[in-house]
Amino acid sequence: MFNLNKRQKIIIASVVLTFGLLSTQMVDFNLRFRFLAGLTILAYLASLWALWEGLNLLKAAVILVLPTLFVLGLASFYFLLPVRWLTRLPIAFIFGLSFYSLLLSQNVFNVAAIRTIPLYRAASTVAFLFTLITAFLLFNVIHAFNLLFIWNGLLVFMVSFLLILQVLWSVKMDEKLHTSVVIQSLLLSLCMGELALTFSFWPMVTTMWSITLASSMYVFLGLSTQFLRERLTKRVTFEYLTIGVLVFLVALFTTSWTG
Repeated sequence: MFNLNKRQKIIIASVVLTFGLLSTQMVDFNLRFRFLAGLTILAYLASLWALWEGLNLLKAAVILVLPTLFVLGLASFYFLLPVRWLTRLPIAFIFGLSFYSLLLSQNVFNVAAIRTIPLYRAASTVAFLFTLITAFLLFNVIHAFNLLFIWNGLLVFMVSFLLILQVLWSVKMDEKLHTSVVIQSLLLSLCMGELALTFSFWPMVTTMWSITLASSMYVFLGLSTQFLRERLTKRVTFEYLTIGVLVFLVALFTTSWTG
């Protein structure tokens, strides 16, 4: 009808969701969970509309996972912020720019699945970064609810599976989702769930709990993607494991074991 190109659609989707995020300030507390669910659905539909050209069923299911979960994570985290416009307005502005960048990177995957384009490496880096940010936000919200340890493990497993699956698929971007990718995603997600179970017994603050889990995902995904690209060397393995050990030590020494 308006003959919009893809970039214009991405801009419109980003603006609409930014206003949706800001409107959470005006939602009654009892309706916030319903509003959050509606905003998450809107994120998927807006992303689907913006990237519609070239999408098939598989890409609609995999590529749109990250934008949808990013909105869910940030909107959930947004509720935890102080009720002050001075705090929320800058974050909403950053969200709009971030969502725009994220949709651009996902559009690269959408096109690169058909033909090789030069921006693939940059898009992979952006998507990888947003995957870790989304994981941190969602893990932060999960821990903030003070759930039973078994629920922490289960929710982290589910979130991790969706995030890990879309990253591993983006390495080769095959026309079908291979069983090996699904199995590898399940195994890595199971490790993440088990770590969440273990860390649930640690008296960590919420931020450190989330950073530790997100760092673990960074190590798992880094090693896995390098392996799939046939670039996994001893040096690369050592670098990733070193980061994992350092974060673990920081978590260990910043945890108050005396209550």
